[in-house]
Amino acid sequence: MANLFQRTAARTAAGLACLLLLTACGGVGGDDDAANDSDGEVASLTTPATDGGADSASASADPDAGRPRIRLDSTNEETNRMYDAWLSCLKDHGAEDKYKRKPNDPSVLACRTKEPLSPPELDPAKNPDYSDDVREMVKCMKGHGIKALVHEGNWALETGDELNRPHYDEYEIDCQVKAFGEGK
Repeated sequence: MANLFQRTAARTAAGLACLLLLTACGGVGGDDDAANDSDGEVASLTTPATDGGADSASASADPDAGRPRIRLDSTNEETNRMYDAWLSCLKDHGAEDKYKRKPNDPSVLACRTKEPLSPPELDPAKNPDYSDDVREMVKCMKGHGIKALVHEGNWALETGDELNRPHYDEYEIDCQVKAFGEGK
């Protein structure tokens, strides 16, 4: 079972870090794009407010504003590029290997906007249909001949050898979109 989650570790690490950060901050919510103005630039804290500032201040305080978002249909290459950019930033800012234990380290804070966010559909706290979607994911993977199962409320592979099956990555993305996507 130790190898079951190796494939999804990179995808879930950002989501777990985000969840921990939001929990520590008291659960900041809102639209991920709320802090973005129409030309795609991220609004700063010094952006003048037009309506008294209450909405602008809360949008600018959103820790997820401007962060790259992994989509359900993101390929491994796309996901790896997002994580590579974040890890490169951490390295450039002198982050130690144990940066995860130091969420307020200056290097971690400097690179916060580059840390990828997992798809909200894969977060049980944000997806009310998560349990049903997990079962659909397992059913779809089995339909492609991949030995998958529900394990502790999440989907998993029976063995790590399943990762070596031909077209595994394609099947995983296809099933993820079908099981967790909004147009299912």
